[in-house]
Amino acid sequence: MDLFKQLVLAGFIVITLPVTGQISTGKVEEETPIEEVEPVKARRVPTEGLDEFVFYLGAGRVYANRDLESNKAPFGAPLGARADETGLKAWSFQVGVRNRVSKFISYDAGFALDRFGESYEFDDPNSDSTFSYTSRYSYYAMPIQVFFTYGKDLRVFVGGGIQPQLLAGFRQEQKWNSTLGSAGEETLKGKEGFNEFGLGLIASAGFQWRLNKNTSLYVLPSWVWNLTSTYDDQQDYIHKAHSFNLKFGIAVHLKQP
Repeated sequence: MDLFKQLVLAGFIVITLPVTGQISTGKVEEETPIEEVEPVKARRVPTEGLDEFVFYLGAGRVYANRDLESNKAPFGAPLGARADETGLKAWSFQVGVRNRVSKFISYDAGFALDRFGESYEFDDPNSDSTFSYTSRYSYYAMPIQVFFTYGKDLRVFVGGGIQPQLLAGFRQEQKWNSTLGSAGEETLKGKEGFNEFGLGLIASAGFQWRLNKNTSLYVLPSWVWNLTSTYDDQQDYIHKAHSFNLKFGIAVHLKQP
């Protein structure tokens, strides 16, 4: 009997030993950490997207000239020395907004201070007598244009529109030397005799380069042909300016309205 009990006890120990060994260790398997994968950013497609509503600020170098002819009777007068006038270079400044409304169409509405003018010089070959003047016209212009637009980071614009304008001022500086050697100068200013309101056609072609999310640089040369005379109907001449304006500046991208 003792032998039988000993055998049963030995078997019980053999069976329960692995189970108690697993419980006593208390070992817990560690979880394998899951690595976070950054989402893949969508590739920018330069020819797609409508993310352009910009405020721009810039300047321009104006190369201007004019068409000049005698007014109709009874107000007309011969051109005389004015036929020999040459165009002046000047600076202009502009601000405005530009918005891309479809894949290929943008509109542009701006406000500008435009300047142009002409000059004249005379040297008497038979004496020391000289005479010269420069005439400058300043206008508040409001160009409104529609552009064919292509591109995203590098955008190309081709288009045109109308440019209403209001006379801001006129200034003429005269200088002379007499045969007796005396010199003099005079400055004329005012708006009398001028059309307060003018209208022109404008055409533009250029590009805009996006530097980052918020800013771009642009170069947008423009050509303007005035449809109305600089002078009013009762002056001696019909004076219509035309100019080339090399515009450039910075554009700030805003949220789409």
